[in-house]
Amino acid sequence: QPQNSLPDIVIWMLQGDKRVAYARVPAHQVLFSRNISNCCGKNCGKLQTIFLKV
Repeated sequence: QPQNSLPDIVIWMLQGDKRVAYARVPAHQVLFSRNISNCCGKNCGKLQTIFLKV
């Protein structure tokens, strides 16, 4: 069974020195390829709303 070799991207919201919320975004959805347009992720270059988890 194929496995994704790229780790997820983690977005943290910080308050002072504490991490108060986060979101995980699969890297393959936002990857950019300069050489081949078919290899870009479906959300590459698009403005997104990401809901954070507490």
